Amino acid sequence: MNQTPPVDIHSVRSRLQDTEPRSAKRTAAARVLSLLDAFAQRGEPLTLTEMARRADLSLTTTHRLAHEVLDWGGLEMDEEGRYRLSRKILKLASASTEDLRIRELALPHLVDLQRRIGLTVNLSVREGDEVMYLEALRAHPNYTGQNRMGGRLPLHVTATGQLLLAHAEESFQEDYLSRPLKRYTESTPARPEEIRQAMAEARREGFLRLDGALAPGAGSVAAPVPDALGCVDVAVGAIYARTHPEPHGLKDLLRVTARRIARARVERPALDPRTIEFNRGQAGLI
Repeated sequence: MNQTPPVDIHSVRSRLQDTEPRSAKRTAAARVLSLLDAFAQRGEPLTLTEMARRADLSLTTTHRLAHEVLDWGGLEMDEEGRYRLSRKILKLASASTEDLRIRELALPHLVDLQRRIGLTVNLSVREGDEVMYLEALRAHPNYTGQNRMGGRLPLHVTATGQLLLAHAEESFQEDYLSRPLKRYTESTPARPEEIRQAMAEARREGFLRLDGALAPGAGSVAAPVPDALGCVDVAVGAIYARTHPEPHGLKDLLRVTARRIARARVERPALDPRTIEFNRGQAGLI
């Protein structure tokens, strides 16, 4: 009499890993994009398990896709076997996005500002409900927070974020301020009226200062960088330790730097590849 062989549950589970409903709904391109998007949350290297969890993919799929992207040159692997985005991704983005073109135009002015004041300086844009850093030149290279290229924070907890919120559409402002606002310290502004007052002063004075909102010992100042039509969609900022005297004329230096970047945006000079390479070298990016 024929007997049905026992089912090897591990074999079945392995064959079904790539046919789970959550994976079947996505195309191959969508899976690759999910894999790359896993690095958007933080810029640190990731293990296969971390990539799989963030991309919502099985380990088998993650391993296969990661090695395809690795062979293409979009990923690199460090000494510990973790994955990180390669420079090829940055080069592709630099050639096609307006935000990174603005960053290239602003970089020499940011470098000059950082050398003058000796503080961490950054260039930011608004990305939905968050401020996103296009660039951050740090006074201390071991800094590991979100104030880095590609880092994101809620709008209300940074000077650049509040400044960009101040110049957003009124309907967006009201929607943002109608939600519960996360507090990081006792000084984090969380009351809508408090933030509205700060935004009104920022529009009137041309800069915004915020102390202790993200960390008790840190403060930040920001100035607006308008486009050719006068719309403020970029901000330049500086971060300082509240225990040290603020550099003389900090807000004025920020406003001057913001005007120079705004002028560069309007003039839009052709960027010689050698100039781009020099700017990146001065900023420590290559």
